[in-house]
Amino acid sequence: MATQALRLRPRVKNVVWGGDWLLTALGRTPEAPGPVGESWEAWSGSEVLNGPDAGATLGDLFGAGRRALFGSTVERFPRFPLLVKFIDARENLSVQVHPTDALARELEHYPFGKSEFWYVVDAEPGAEILFGLVDGDLTQEALATAVAGNDAASVCARAPVRAGDVVDIPAGTVHALTAGVVVYELQQDSDITYRLYDWGRVGREIHIDKGLACIDRTQKGLRVAHPEPQGAGPLRAAPLPSSHVFGSELLEVGGPVELAPVAAGFALMSVVDGSGSLNGEPLAMGDTALLPSGHAARLEPGPAGLRLVRGWAL
Repeated sequence: MATQALRLRPRVKNVVWGGDWLLTALGRTPEAPGPVGESWEAWSGSEVLNGPDAGATLGDLFGAGRRALFGSTVERFPRFPLLVKFIDARENLSVQVHPTDALARELEHYPFGKSEFWYVVDAEPGAEILFGLVDGDLTQEALATAVAGNDAASVCARAPVRAGDVVDIPAGTVHALTAGVVVYELQQDSDITYRLYDWGRVGREIHIDKGLACIDRTQKGLRVAHPEPQGAGPLRAAPLPSSHVFGSELLEVGGPVELAPVAAGFALMSVVDGSGSLNGEPLAMGDTALLPSGHAARLEPGPAGLRLVRGWAL
């Protein structure tokens, strides 16, 4: 009998730039009235909803050294290492940058920086992102002048995006989601964000000094990918971005299939299109479940098929 997948309680966040996609498409419940921009699906504070550990958080279980759930990752990381979320950008997000692990420790006394990637779930016609710096010789002085002058967007490259695109964002990369884009995001379990420009909004802090300290000026000329799953039979797969902390892949399931476990430990399985089941647990669009270390995934698609992102800690 396949090991039970752990269902997790999402955390829905109100933000000024959000909309209502997370409510209408994923059925999430807002914490308060107003626009909703993020649904945190798996992170250290996620509450387990089923099985013998129901009511505990992933952080609690990880801190207790539960190798049966997380494998050897409990020895490699000081806390649960990953965060999965869906983001609905109805308006532009700030132009921002995240620190490396070393800078996160130096600037915030936190063990993780923030490398991440986006899988574009939905995008309005003509939608684009800000992603990396413009080509050319951009000195640190020129960058500082742009940021201090509320002109950080002018030094960022722009790229069109459509559903199915993938954007790799290592720590140090200047970036921004813009209006009309919905993404799945896999990242380190860190919420450290340094805003460089916020489109004229009032009352939100801009982090000029820390942001400039984190920008990697080599991150220019970057490209948006559009992976197409490959393979014969009921399972097709495509590699997705990896970092020093996580690996990931895109899975397209056309019939019942059993998938071998990842070697590194637990896996986070997130539905980015369609629906189905994982080891007997139903999964709807947007759901994320944790598959314990060392266990295979038995996947079955729903009537409209099943597309998932599988992410794991390295």
